[in-house]
Amino acid sequence: MIKQDWEYQIGYLSEAVREFGYEIVEQTDTEDRVEHQERVVYINSRSHPETRFYTLLHEYGHIEISETAAVEFAADHPMYIHADDGRSARTSAYKVSLLAEEIEAWKRGRWFARNESLYVDDVKYDKNMTDCVMSYIDWAATSSRNSSKGSTADATVEV
Repeated sequence: MIKQDWEYQIGYLSEAVREFGYEIVEQTDTEDRVEHQERVVYINSRSHPETRFYTLLHEYGHIEISETAAVEFAADHPMYIHADDGRSARTSAYKVSLLAEEIEAWKRGRWFARNESLYVDDVKYDKNMTDCVMSYIDWAATSSRNSSKGSTADATVEV
């Protein structure tokens, strides 16, 4: 696919995100994330259009979980959305719930693309997903080691 095709798909997906009442902000060198309280999705504008599309699919997955499946997801993941303080966010249960949500968001993004007949290169999508999920696994492992050594620093990760 060429750049214009990816831009078309980004536009199509952006409309779906806006239907949930979220704004999309593309900024240079920003961290890709959803801010649910603000109802804003931040996307790094320096990324290649294909990468931006896959990232936006993933963020769409987070929005879909939050807007349509939070109760069901929380029933399966006891710490989901319950890390109101740094102490809760350092628990293994919270970290597992966060990892589960990350994987679920990637799955829901791909499902959306398939249902809407949008093109996804599964090899590239899987690589993006794997790289991102591994960064969360590294964070969870590192923050567990730090907290077991008596560190009181809060480990925060944007989803």
